[in-house]
Amino acid sequence: MRVAIIGASGMLGRHLTVRLRAIGRYEVLALSRHPALPGYMCFDPEKDDWHLLGRVDVLINCAGILRESKASAFFDVHVQLVKNILQHRERIGQPRIIHFSVLGADEYNPIAFLKSKGIGDALLLQHPDVFILRPSIICLPENVLVQKFKLLLQMGRLLLNLTPVPKGFLNTRIQPVMPEDILESVIRLMENPFSQNVIPCAGPEAFSFKDLLAMANRVRRRRTIPVEIPKALVEPVTKNFISVWFPEIISYDQFQLLFRDNTDPAQTLQHLLGRPTASTRTFWEELFRGGG
Repeated sequence: MRVAIIGASGMLGRHLTVRLRAIGRYEVLALSRHPALPGYMCFDPEKDDWHLLGRVDVLINCAGILRESKASAFFDVHVQLVKNILQHRERIGQPRIIHFSVLGADEYNPIAFLKSKGIGDALLLQHPDVFILRPSIICLPENVLVQKFKLLLQMGRLLLNLTPVPKGFLNTRIQPVMPEDILESVIRLMENPFSQNVIPCAGPEAFSFKDLLAMANRVRRRRTIPVEIPKALVEPVTKNFISVWFPEIISYDQFQLLFRDNTDPAQTLQHLLGRPTASTRTFWEELFRGGG
């Protein structure tokens, strides 16, 4: 089976590329816009000739961004890229498409990130043999939310174990998923169709950020005390100053997402896997024990 991965040099793409190649029964074409990456094919979906890819059985789209920059906008990555894939699909043999979106994607959502993801999903769902995976937080150390939560804990060390947080943030619930379950779901979709075209991907446990903070305190044996600041004070500063001048700290879209639950009570991923999804508790405990 010949598999092409768009966004193969990103966080999720790298993980899938390594794991699928390790299995040994797939020919994996890892595509990246960045030149001179060993093991990757430099390919720009907008400018390059899609015939260069040859015939492909499965196309996996892992491309995505969490914040906009001068070089890339949500619409370009989440919508225009999807249009390019659909436009050139026939040239590479009408492959099955496995597309990574995000839990909560909605073309009518006011948050630009979720809206652009939703528009891309809606375009894909107009076509046959398309499967959309919508993960919650994927438990990889380099995940943006994982890194930001670690930063929050590190701030507490500098502030006498006090950590300022916007009011309401600690009650937000997430339902993280292990990367091994994501990998298995991709393999199952590559080899067999599934009854549902949209598969929310979440683990068995939902955690609030308050739960994670309590776990971190227990594992590290160090008490970090949250100090809640009214959201009405934090939001304008984030929107008009931090996201403009220091977007690497947090963008306004990311700030808005901090107050939205990211869960899937239906546990759709379990139906695809045919088994319970793996607990993520050990991941968080090891993360905190390692210095988070």
